[in-house]
Amino acid sequence: MNARSRLFFAAAVLVTAAALISLFVPGYPGGARAGIAQADLTPTAEVSPTPAPGAPCAECHLDVVAQWQGSTHALAYTEPKFAAAWEKVRDTGDNSCLGCHTTGFSARTGEFLNAGVTCEACHGSTPALHPPEAVTLNKGVEVCAGCHITTVNEWKRSAHGEQQLACVTCHAPHDQSLRFATSDELCLNCHKDAPTQGYAHTTHLENACVDCHWYRSEDETKHILTGNLLPTGHDNEVQTRACTDCHAKEALAAAEATPAVPTTPSTAQGSLIEAQLRADELEARVNSMQAQSENLAVVRTVEGLLIGFVLGGLLMFIVYRLTFRRGHQEGQTETKP
Repeated sequence: MNARSRLFFAAAVLVTAAALISLFVPGYPGGARAGIAQADLTPTAEVSPTPAPGAPCAECHLDVVAQWQGSTHALAYTEPKFAAAWEKVRDTGDNSCLGCHTTGFSARTGEFLNAGVTCEACHGSTPALHPPEAVTLNKGVEVCAGCHITTVNEWKRSAHGEQQLACVTCHAPHDQSLRFATSDELCLNCHKDAPTQGYAHTTHLENACVDCHWYRSEDETKHILTGNLLPTGHDNEVQTRACTDCHAKEALAAAEATPAVPTTPSTAQGSLIEAQLRADELEARVNSMQAQSENLAVVRTVEGLLIGFVLGGLLMFIVYRLTFRRGHQEGQTETKP
């Protein structure tokens, strides 16, 4: 190895070492994921950080901060149900929930920038020259998709998704409220010509649009216990469970209000459970028939290809034989004296 090669090798080793230090050594410039500060709000059993937006934002955007405080995003870390669940898993090493319940979370260090979902979670880091340099403002669903995975997947399958009506079309981003006073006002603002006839609409005048078209379970226990994201109804499809759950409540309330009637709450609930099971069974049959239909279509396609291949091969063989025979006969004719 000559002097130039040794010098080049030494420089490569130094550059590699510097890169590794910058990536993995906390406190070194660029270390521990540059752009995510080494926060002092490390979650511990003794300290429960108070949700607060970045200080620079709060100094100027008082109106936005007033909207944000008390919102679902602001209380994502301190909400009682989440706080209780976090206390149970804090020491297990599973801190994945902090990716959505805090801002600037680093899975490698377990530290985060702010408790709750603060300004930086959606807008990114504030530019050094802001103001006058503008802060990033992304109104697309990508901002929400990082945490609201199930909801965004439902939205993609919906008519809203086909029209690319992003989340902020219906939801105010800072307090996560609807853009109208009621959900019906929000729906009818666009769906002015929505059908109001038919059995479903004429017999449910007291219900809101979202009771059927945007049905979601009120039980958050599963998410609290497992972290799994539950359906939120953003596919806009009317599910059978929306009917059975609602009518189960009505039947139980009626049974309790009229004790003289032989039907008791338990028997009423039992019959409704049977109805739900029957409905689930019918839905399963429909899904099975659809799957069989799709499989049959695939089989038919494969069969068609095979038949076409066989017939095409046979045709080519016949043409080849005829051509060969004609050529042979012409050859014999030419050789005759």
